[in-house]
Amino acid sequence: MKMVSRLFNLEGKVIIVAGGAGQIGFSFCEILTDAGAQVILADLDLELASEKLQILNKSNNITLFKLDVTDELSVKHLFEKVRHQYGSIYGLVNSFHYKGNSRRLDTTSNFFAPLESYPMEAWDAVSDVNLKGTFLMCRESVPYFRENKEGVIVNVSSTYGNVSPNKSIYGETGINSPVSYAATKAGIINLTRYIATHYASDNIRANVLSPGGVYNQQSPGFIENYCRLTPLGRMAEPEDYQGAIVYLMSPGSKYMTGANLVVDGGWTAW
Repeated sequence: MKMVSRLFNLEGKVIIVAGGAGQIGFSFCEILTDAGAQVILADLDLELASEKLQILNKSNNITLFKLDVTDELSVKHLFEKVRHQYGSIYGLVNSFHYKGNSRRLDTTSNFFAPLESYPMEAWDAVSDVNLKGTFLMCRESVPYFRENKEGVIVNVSSTYGNVSPNKSIYGETGINSPVSYAATKAGIINLTRYIATHYASDNIRANVLSPGGVYNQQSPGFIENYCRLTPLGRMAEPEDYQGAIVYLMSPGSKYMTGANLVVDGGWTAW
């Protein structure tokens, strides 16, 4: 057990979880603080984050910061405040995405449009959050990691960053996973590889976690179709990704960089 504790110990490590109020993001915050980390839950929706924190018994190791990942100044100020308050920054998890429900732009009516009629406002909104946001967070983190003489980045992509969305599972609902989501989530994978190869000499590691679909009260028909195409026969729960994030953030993965850890119940295996 001593070896296991040493490999996965994050005691005292300051880790920023951007998008930490989300389904998967909050489960990351829970497990990282349980592993000893001081977690910075950064999100645009602090009301949702506060509600979720109320259910935790160990919330004293999680600090809330407001963050708009599309705003350069918001990103810059986040890192400055965390550095000032905690002295150093060890890790960054980018676990956010835009899926048509932003407060800044309501694209629920056209977010799911087909390629030939996809509106620029929806494309720009998705790109601003998913790809630009990930870029800004990673760019701002590098000087702080250099100062700390080590750093770990985990960027969250998706099954649909690795393979095309399977349109057959959506039926006649009018809902799908659109071109903007697939393109930006794929872009995150190669952005991460760039960081991994160009900053390895600074002792900065960067990896991707590609999760599968998470149960979120979807329609029975969608759930049935999704599970039928998943070897493990079910959708994921947020907790299914907790082991992966601890591994990627900890010394247990110290020889791993530029990799894409796919945790999708076997969806991409056939």
